[in-house]
Amino acid sequence: RSIYKFVKNQGFSIQGYADDHQIMMSFKPHSQGVVLVYELKRCIERIQFWMDQYFLQLNGSKTQIAILGSHRLLHDIGIGGLNLPSGISIRFVSSFRNLGLYFDTKLTLSRQITELKKRCFRTIRNVNKIRFLLTKCQLKTIINALVVSCLDYCNSLYFGISEKLLNQLQLIQNACAKTVTGKYKHDHMENDLNELHWLNVRKRVIFKLALLSYKSIIGNSPEYLKELFVYSHHGHSLQLIVPNFSTLYGNKSFSVVGPKLMNRLPKHIVSADDVDSFKALLKTYLFSASEVTIRNLIE
Repeated sequence: RSIYKFVKNQGFSIQGYADDHQIMMSFKPHSQGVVLVYELKRCIERIQFWMDQYFLQLNGSKTQIAILGSHRLLHDIGIGGLNLPSGISIRFVSSFRNLGLYFDTKLTLSRQITELKKRCFRTIRNVNKIRFLLTKCQLKTIINALVVSCLDYCNSLYFGISEKLLNQLQLIQNACAKTVTGKYKHDHMENDLNELHWLNVRKRVIFKLALLSYKSIIGNSPEYLKELFVYSHHGHSLQLIVPNFSTLYGNKSFSVVGPKLMNRLPKHIVSADDVDSFKALLKTYLFSASEVTIRNLIE
């Protein structure tokens, strides 16, 4: 009865949350005709058949197809859409939304950051209109709840993005700090982030990656994350195995970044007794770490 087993029998992998699902298959440009015209079409038709059996309906207007890859590979794709015998036309899109985040076909996350900036700065402007009515503590609570939480949502995906996009995220956090400390748009930042005890955006990304890695090592995460962390039994020091990839996308993946980061963090942090202790030790370490130290952790 499960749609997961049904789709996997068609040669595709599938992931989903609630009523939103994504089916995936990797292919090379020379096989685009077979994959996109025949195999994908057949899989969607079979999904539609399965849904009809359980009195469900495939929403063609919300169904999208995206091809992810480098600029050179995407240039070789000549197919732009898919028509099903049932009359449903499915469009190929250059960006799509998944669990509240926007992904583009080159995985730059440029649209996600553009949309995030619009939402965050709109909220900051609205809070600034009433900040004279609030105490600093109240402002900090509101900004954390409405803006900083948006910056932190799935922020591990921001690892490896361009410096230009990372700086745009930092501008959002700087605006948050100015709102809480009572400064205006063109005022100098000085030590506002330190005063609020906030890690900057780059360090927050590292913090999230390290926390996810630690939870995976101690078994407090889903199985598909736990299996990425395997210790090597060679040599005298206990190190996590870091897989080798020949592509830029592969080297940015969590399966590489997570083990590499845990191998480079100080041992007293990695060997923390519980999650709360790990978070406290890690934040203290990152807060005092220089930019050179941070870059050595992730490069």
